[in-house]
Amino acid sequence: MASSGLHLPKWLFDGFATRKISDGGYNDSMNVMLVSIGAIIFYAVGMACQWGRITGHGGARNRVLLATSAGAVLHALSLYFSIHSDKGTNLGIFTISSMTTLIVTLVVLLSSLRKPSEILLVTILPFTIISVLVGWLTPVEHIFHSPTLMVVHVLLSVLAYGLLMVAVCQSLLLAYQEKQLRSHNQKRLLKALPPLQTMEKLLFEFLSVGVILLTLSLISGFLYIDNMFAKDMLHKTVLSLVAWVLFATLLIGRWVNGWRGQKAMRWTVSGFILLLVAYFGWRTIVDFILVR
Repeated sequence: MASSGLHLPKWLFDGFATRKISDGGYNDSMNVMLVSIGAIIFYAVGMACQWGRITGHGGARNRVLLATSAGAVLHALSLYFSIHSDKGTNLGIFTISSMTTLIVTLVVLLSSLRKPSEILLVTILPFTIISVLVGWLTPVEHIFHSPTLMVVHVLLSVLAYGLLMVAVCQSLLLAYQEKQLRSHNQKRLLKALPPLQTMEKLLFEFLSVGVILLTLSLISGFLYIDNMFAKDMLHKTVLSLVAWVLFATLLIGRWVNGWRGQKAMRWTVSGFILLLVAYFGWRTIVDFILVR
């Protein structure tokens, strides 16, 4: 590669040097590097501005949303370059992780247009930044040839995980808020949070939509995959179904018995952990063990 007079550290190129997925040379790899760096910078600015708002050191709300939105656009471009290849659709574990955090970020951004949910960005953006960085520097290929139903299943799964991850963050903030209110603490973070009723409403909105998407994801999986209870799929299917039961029980408990607070947090976190193990545990086995 010809020198352009700009000498960047060697580690910057370690990630994309192995990313020659197609025969188009290093153009796509360079694109992934540039947009990934841009996404990380804008996300970091958005996170810093939101933290400044919480701690009382300034930072306009519009600045938070604009910086995060710019990061999301560049994040989406990095995923586009990573996923599309001449071999087929690349859906390796880190690509899926990055896609999930992008969905999470977009959900919070869209929600913040009508409700004060941007405070969640402080807890979400660090994971988003890490996922962009890992997806760029440690690419893992898992090529599909894109049958339509498979793509639908993957997209529904990613959307479901994204919504439910937002619900987890929301439930943790809600549990913290309730605990601090009971002990009459007046910390800056507590003052920055929306009213308790608004937080609860947001939580169960995220949960409801997430469970609907998870239901559709499971249905599409049963339609696409010949045997969801085959040996190599068994733990993924069983754990996903158990997680679905936990989330559905929580929603019913909320509707019938008014479940909230610490109980809602425990059920939400438990269900999401099961989903993480179900999908990402299975993807780890496929990408790092079975392929070798």
